[in-house]
Amino acid sequence: MQDELFRPTIQERPTPGKPPWRPESILYPAFFGGPLAAATLGVLNGQRLGLSGRHLLTIGAAGLVGFGARLAISGATDGNSVVRLAGTVTGVLVWLVVLSFQRAPFRAYSYSGGEPASLVGPGLAAAIGFGVLEAVLILVLVR
Repeated sequence: MQDELFRPTIQERPTPGKPPWRPESILYPAFFGGPLAAATLGVLNGQRLGLSGRHLLTIGAAGLVGFGARLAISGATDGNSVVRLAGTVTGVLVWLVVLSFQRAPFRAYSYSGGEPASLVGPGLAAAIGFGVLEAVLILVLVR
């Protein structure tokens, strides 16, 4: 009996080479590392999920725009707390862009039996590395 009602809506797909991270987990490196960390992890995860080049370019552009906004806020203000808050806010905004493109493909991946990879190591490296890089660039370009 081949009734359409009982046919699965998510068809089996070949699993990608490396399992993707949960897009929701990118929030933590984005919060602590800023927009460049969020965009880098978003692009890498997008490649793992097989997103189109246009979507990957949009994620990368969102990271650059977020970092540009952080630079502009850093140049316009005088306090360190505002600069740190700007990094957090712009990082979370870039994460929202990442999430908007990756939620559905990741859901299809997980419903087809795929297990996500751990983001602990790459997330810490991105948060620390890009957090330091952004701080140095702000000091060099703005101060």
